[in-house]
Amino acid sequence: MIERRTQSASYWQEQLNIGQKDISHLYGLILDAARPFDTATLTKALIERHCRQEEELIQAELDKGRVYQPSDEYEVGEPIIFPVFDYALATVVGTRTGRNPEYGEFTVVQVEFEEDGDVREFASQLQGEHKLNREDGNQEVATPADLMDAGQLYERHGQVVEEKMVSALNEHSEFIEVRGEWFLKDLLAGVDLGRRNIAEALIEIKSMPLPPGEIEPQLDLPKEIPEKIRTFSLNYALAQDERFDNVGDGGRDIWYLRRLTPSLVVSPPERLSIRDVAYDRQDIAEELLLIEREIDDEGSGEEVMGPSRPLYRTTISLIYPHWRCGTLPLTVRTRGLFPESENHHTPVILVDGQSGDKMQGWVVHGEAFVHGLADWYERYELPVGAFIKLERTRDPRVINVDFEARRLKRLWGKVAVAQGNNLVFQVRKLPVSCEYDDQLTIAEDNPRMIDRLWDQVHTRGDSLLQIMLRVMPELIKLSPQATVHAKAIYSAVNVLERVSPGPIFALLSTEPCFVAMGGGYWTFDETLVRPSGA
Repeated sequence: MIERRTQSASYWQEQLNIGQKDISHLYGLILDAARPFDTATLTKALIERHCRQEEELIQAELDKGRVYQPSDEYEVGEPIIFPVFDYALATVVGTRTGRNPEYGEFTVVQVEFEEDGDVREFASQLQGEHKLNREDGNQEVATPADLMDAGQLYERHGQVVEEKMVSALNEHSEFIEVRGEWFLKDLLAGVDLGRRNIAEALIEIKSMPLPPGEIEPQLDLPKEIPEKIRTFSLNYALAQDERFDNVGDGGRDIWYLRRLTPSLVVSPPERLSIRDVAYDRQDIAEELLLIEREIDDEGSGEEVMGPSRPLYRTTISLIYPHWRCGTLPLTVRTRGLFPESENHHTPVILVDGQSGDKMQGWVVHGEAFVHGLADWYERYELPVGAFIKLERTRDPRVINVDFEARRLKRLWGKVAVAQGNNLVFQVRKLPVSCEYDDQLTIAEDNPRMIDRLWDQVHTRGDSLLQIMLRVMPELIKLSPQATVHAKAIYSAVNVLERVSPGPIFALLSTEPCFVAMGGGYWTFDETLVRPSGA
């Protein structure tokens, strides 16, 4: 069987060169079809072209002469093809008699190779079995059943070929790409500045993100152009205009105006940026690992919470940083309720479970939060620690948000107060009208002053241990038993620094000044503070 270079990994990974003829072939493919092609389809077409070229080259070489076989007889002046030498062509220039104990008498042909002029000798009229002899007298050229086709080659080598092809196409301005689909610039419908201005006005009037299907009909594009091309042209034009922002999800294009997007979505607040603190999870006490799972912080990954899976409903406790910013965390548990996207942010509709009112929300994927609940928290006076219920609807972009209401009462709770340059805590009666986790609950006396303390902590570069050494004495003063729950410690630390439970609980478990009292409660022994923690 003749070996094909295109069947080897080395050809696609090392030898593949995408030349102008390849580019012209892909150009013609799109031009003839007059529609966009996705990257995978173009890659398979490129692989198929190279395989076909190799087959044509083999056949062209074989047409120049007979394929060499030891059993055949050759005459002086006759051309011969040698597949073992990459289908090299040679001409018989002489013969002589040969003899071999195994094969008996045979003829030795002297051949001169066309490419380099070398003269070599090969056996002919050889009797008996030989691996180069075939009964039908022909070297196999037809594709055998076990030869991989373009689709199978794509499965094995598609990624590396795609990378090379995309790099080559990006060097040719006649090709354009939108969300993984390629088209020709000359075939685009003309979405000029005037039409883009109309698109801007439509979005502004609607005051909500719009899919291309709601924008394109208003632009009066030529109807003889297929709808798919009109839509592709619109997406390409809006993507080139800095006024517009593609906020789609799940492969869907949805367009909005950058100037209308909430600033906290475009530039996420520092209070939600989790501090990266090195720690060893092996240090954390067993009971604290269970408490960490209860908190369900977005900084607690699958190694803490277990694998993420699709959900239709769940409940989460509202923690201070998200209460302060009017957001919800995308945790291992909650992110399965919201749509995914490669874009930075995507819109969702949040439905108030109490009134049925709809609120515009935004899923900010990279920073792992959902924006748009500040007014909702304020309307119902929801405290830190409130149990927030989330439920998907039939539309994955519409999510119900609710809480368990109860009769309004004034209950004792912790309040963070800025006194000079220190954060202290007081116990006051606070209005509560929902079910909540009282260990996480913490209110604030003066947000502006709390922010000043936050800035001081970050300006000084305080370590997590330094923050905990300031917070713990203040917290235990609130309890007759001089103890505080691990959740309360976590909540208080997050007033000054956004930190996930893991590093906090690791320090609780390893620093001798933090003393476990059982049941998740801890106390503080100032005499055991190590000098490095001061």
